[in-house]
Amino acid sequence: MSRARMDWMDTLRGGAVVAVIGLHAQLTTTLVTGAALRPLVWVNEHLEPVRMPLLMLLSGVLLSRSLAKGLHRHVAGKVRAILWPYAVWMAVDLAHVLLDAASAGRPVPWHLVGQAFHDPQGYLWFLGWLFAFHLLAGPLPAPVRTALMVGGFVLAHGVSGLDPDAARFVWLFPFFLLGDVLGRALPGRVPPAVAVAARRVHVPALASVGRSSIVYYVCHMPVVVYAVPLLWAGLEVRMPWLVWVLTVGLALAAGRALAAVQHAPRWRLLFAWPRANVTQPTVGNTTFPVFRDAMSH
Repeated sequence: MSRARMDWMDTLRGGAVVAVIGLHAQLTTTLVTGAALRPLVWVNEHLEPVRMPLLMLLSGVLLSRSLAKGLHRHVAGKVRAILWPYAVWMAVDLAHVLLDAASAGRPVPWHLVGQAFHDPQGYLWFLGWLFAFHLLAGPLPAPVRTALMVGGFVLAHGVSGLDPDAARFVWLFPFFLLGDVLGRALPGRVPPAVAVAARRVHVPALASVGRSSIVYYVCHMPVVVYAVPLLWAGLEVRMPWLVWVLTVGLALAAGRALAAVQHAPRWRLLFAWPRANVTQPTVGNTTFPVFRDAMSH
């Protein structure tokens, strides 16, 4: 896959991840400070139909390329790059929630431990569902995946009465399959003008986030939940908008710092289970780690 093609995908993925970070920072800032931050609420409400469907679609674009390696290697890759960081950061998230409840004298929500295996709660639900989508779609022939995509959108618009988590699962799976359909249908069939336009969809800062989006995604929430109360109560930053801006900045800074060391021996187990004989493929004069982010693996 050409570097130019990856640039536009990384830019869109990075934009979606930054939008997720902005949403969680807004929700936490409102919870801690009581400020409504209405312009942010308006923006996030209009981004809601875009953020997660876009991430799922972009993840599906590379499904067929991964399946071309064989189903066993495909599943093994997803275990390394999706299930493993989900398990690591879910353990961190659960430890925080359980200890916080115990220290505050509230009932400890032990049920969340069991739900992590079948109905992930909290901000990591995306990784759990993404892994499930790969398991569901991987064994299916391409024509079946296409038909299931069409049926999935019909089902998502026709089913009512589901609980919110189930409804969101049913709604997002067709977007993942749509990405797969686009990934199989578009190469070699894109008009030159469209290809040129796609190459221009490149915002270096967002593309940098997109190339390491799993790092930014898994680490941002621990930063947000501690940064907001620290800024508001500890450092007495009494401007909610400034609290939000600083929190987003700290989350992005933490993501960038961890992205810089994600392949180092002491850090890589936080983001992927190492594969044997890791090599660094070279394109032109640029080296790209084979530890691709889970959303583009």
